[in-house]
Formats: sequence, structure tokens, C-alpha cells
Amino acid sequence: MGAAALVVAAAQFGAMGAQAQSGGRAGARIPAVKPGANTSFTSLKQIDAGVLNVGYAEAGPSDGAVVILLHGWPYDIHTYVDVAPLLATAGYRVIVPYLRGYGTTRFLSDKTPRNGQQAAIAADVIALMDALGIEKATIAGCDWGARTANIVAALWPERCKAMVSVSGYLIGSREANKKPLPPKTELAWWYQFYFATERGRGLRAKPQRIRQTDLATRITEMDLRRRHVQSQRGGLREPGSRRHHPPQLPLAAQPGGRRAEVR
Repeated sequence: MGAAALVVAAAQFGAMGAQAQSGGRAGARIPAVKPGANTSFTSLKQIDAGVLNVGYAEAGPSDGAVVILLHGWPYDIHTYVDVAPLLATAGYRVIVPYLRGYGTTRFLSDKTPRNGQQAAIAADVIALMDALGIEKATIAGCDWGARTANIVAALWPERCKAMVSVSGYLIGSREANKKPLPPKTELAWWYQFYFATERGRGLRAKPQRIRQTDLATRITEMDLRRRHVQSQRGGLREPGSRRHHPPQLPLAAQPGGRRAEVR
């Protein structure tokens, strides 16, 4: 859902970019990208940035306006494998980094505290921009990446040309998130507790047994089954008109792309 929305946002950016680069001519168009047409990035790069050695994909001209795309959890840079070429075609320089704890991104020192706190990931983005010599960029993200984009815009507005925040978290209050939501609402977010508490230790110890795509599919299937059962028992009642967000349980990132339990 988040990636699909970003494809739409990318198309809007692309249309604006194509029009600007064509001298403002009306009717400037860019080729459409069929979802699923791309399965990988042509190459990955590495760069030391702040406390990390960051792995990232790059597309588009080196002198283009910069767009940084931030993935969420439990996803990775391939969230944007269709979005990046669309923006690149429109003339943007697209940077898609693995966030700390993912892919080829590693801590430079074993002594650096492993921290998944909200602002730490945003600080990583600023460090990456500094390392790449990028003064200002459009920051876009979905899920946890959306929250990171929010924080970059809030704390470093001078580095943020524009922001796209899709399908997910705003800047949250750790204290407010200690308060439970209604039981039915909490049930919808069972997987967050499973992966962030002692119960999920076995799954984290052998991550090769479950691929991220399989996990997303299983979560969706279980949610549909739960809704079907509820509807058969007398109707499905959604939470109030106000949208509820799950408690945000930051996960401490460890070297090697593994995530550790919160202490």
C-alpha cells in the first residue's frame, strides 16, 4: 500500500520534473512503469556516513535534483525498485539507502551503541547527505521511513526541499505509546509485539526460515481470516472514526542486518 502510493507520488514528481526540464511545455510526459516490471537495482554503492557504512542504490543523472527514498520495516530498498526508475527517467537523482540494521549497511565500530530511536535514523539520513555532498533533497518514505522523513523535515527543515510521507507513522510520543489501545485494535498489530518481545526470539535467531515477502503475505492472510470470523459472529466493527496507530516499539539494530530484542 505504501509503495503503491509512492508510485503515484513519484509520477506527480516525474510529471513536474519533465515539465520543468522541457522548459515548462504543457503536456510533457514520462513513460509509465508497470508495477513488478523491475526486480532489482543495477548496482549498489557503499559510503561511510556518520557512524555507519551505508549501502545504497542510486539512479538518474548525478546533477539532477535529489530525491531520497526511505523504506520501512520489515521491508528494504526494493520497496522502490519500480519507483526509482520512474523518477530517474524524469531527471531526478534518486538515492535509496538501506537503513541501519538492513542490507549492506553496517556500523563502523563495534563500540557504537545499537539504537533504533526515532531521531537516530533521521540523523543517519543527514549524515548520508553530508557524505554525498547533498545540501538539500526531497525526502520520501513509507512506514518507518515516513516517520524518518517527518523527523528530518522537523529537525533539519533547511535540508528538506519537500517531503512525501505515506502510509504510516507520524512523530510519536514514547510516553503516549505506553498506553494500550482498545483490545480489538491491539490485536491488529500482534506482529509488532511478536518481533519486539521475548516471544519472537526464536524467529529472530533463524531469520532465513521466513522471507520478508512471505511474512507480509502471512500477516495479510491472518488479518483477512480474523475479519471473516468477526463478520460471521455478528458484524465487523471498526475502531472509531479516528485512525488508530500501533504502539511504536523501536527495535535495536545489530551489525549484520539482524534486529535485537528491546531491553
